[in-house]
Amino acid sequence: MKVLVSKATSQPPAQDMACVSVVLPAYNEERRVAQVVRRALEIGAGRVVCVNDGSRDSTGAILDGLPADPRMEALHHPVNRGKQAAVKTGLRAALAHPDVSVIALVDADMQNDPAILPGLVPLIGPYDMVIGVRNRGDMPPQRRLANSLANLPYRLLAGIPISDVQSGCRLYRRPVAECLIQNLTDTGRYTLEHTTMLLFGKLACQWRRDFRIAEVEVAYTYEGAVSSIRVRDNMQLTWAAIYHALALARLRS
Repeated sequence: MKVLVSKATSQPPAQDMACVSVVLPAYNEERRVAQVVRRALEIGAGRVVCVNDGSRDSTGAILDGLPADPRMEALHHPVNRGKQAAVKTGLRAALAHPDVSVIALVDADMQNDPAILPGLVPLIGPYDMVIGVRNRGDMPPQRRLANSLANLPYRLLAGIPISDVQSGCRLYRRPVAECLIQNLTDTGRYTLEHTTMLLFGKLACQWRRDFRIAEVEVAYTYEGAVSSIRVRDNMQLTWAAIYHALALARLRS
């Protein structure tokens, strides 16, 4: 049993998005957070959960000042705890609603417009997870380097041809999200995606079948985005990718 990655294309938009919860981790996103929440509500998502991870700007105040909507929930970490903790908080809130069967994770910087999600939701079922893949050629140089270093070990060491392991746009079947809640720790700056890759491999063994991932090329933009990834972070990403790729290889042996 292995993690199986396949190329796929966006589907005719799902007509009913009520079963979808959109989780938006946010840190210092005062310029974009209101827009991304509004766009997530406009697609008809049943729930929208935005987690303000101890932002030092006005992200929290903006979220609290948004027009009331019963589908929208704003949660706040008093201090910055990192993306993994923010994602875990958002997943827990999303899964508190038993009618939610698909969880979509989207960064709050509008790099990916939530409007792409209705075309990805129909792939959940045939696939356990969907990743929105970015074109590496259009990335800023620092992000391109981080992306290349993150993907390569999975290809070379674990035989998993993943194209964008660091993508912040991903959709999960409910059982997968429940597994993440049970196994993710509240630490991790940029290594969340690598930790989850190993969990997917363990799920494949537990389920006695391949864990199926669909990669779909999606529209994105880096307009106005400022990368906070440092040289030290790139080194940490590379090590995390190697460590988890080796662990996946051992699972398959």
